[in-house]
Amino acid sequence: MSESLKDQLKALGLAPKSNRTAQKRPPKPHKPKARKAVNKDPDSISLDQAYRMRREYERQQKQKAAELKQAQERQRREINQKIKALIKEHAVRDETAEIKRNFLYKGRIRSVLTTHEQLKQINEGSLAVVYLSGTHHLMPAEIVEQVKAFAPDNVPDLTGSQSAEEEEHPVPDDLIW
Repeated sequence: MSESLKDQLKALGLAPKSNRTAQKRPPKPHKPKARKAVNKDPDSISLDQAYRMRREYERQQKQKAAELKQAQERQRREINQKIKALIKEHAVRDETAEIKRNFLYKGRIRSVLTTHEQLKQINEGSLAVVYLSGTHHLMPAEIVEQVKAFAPDNVPDLTGSQSAEEEEHPVPDDLIW
């Protein structure tokens, strides 16, 4: 029983046998070897080239997107200037307008103030509404048709078209609210 635990483990083969030469030398630090770019296939490209190409492609895509956005912004400004000129020349304004005419525009209920006569004209179709910079303007229908030709998004639909669901389930005439 004079054998140490280390000796017993060595005898059983569970501990490595000591190698004095390995204990004297410290282990060498691992240095990654520099790889040479060996192109066996003339069509293949290196990883650095692939990253450079990708960065260049992404830069070009960003530049194209920025140019497209600038062009759209320029076109929007030109359209707004045309609409502003038509509104300045043909808008129907009445400071005594008190009646709200509601309509659906871009998924929300909007309103414009009108007089009783203007409300009749809107319902007949001789007046229409044009949207510009957060404000709705009343204008003659002929002028609104000109605006609709180059900027249909700025002209709300005042007809109040009914959906197919409403046509399937009409409200009875004798219903009293």
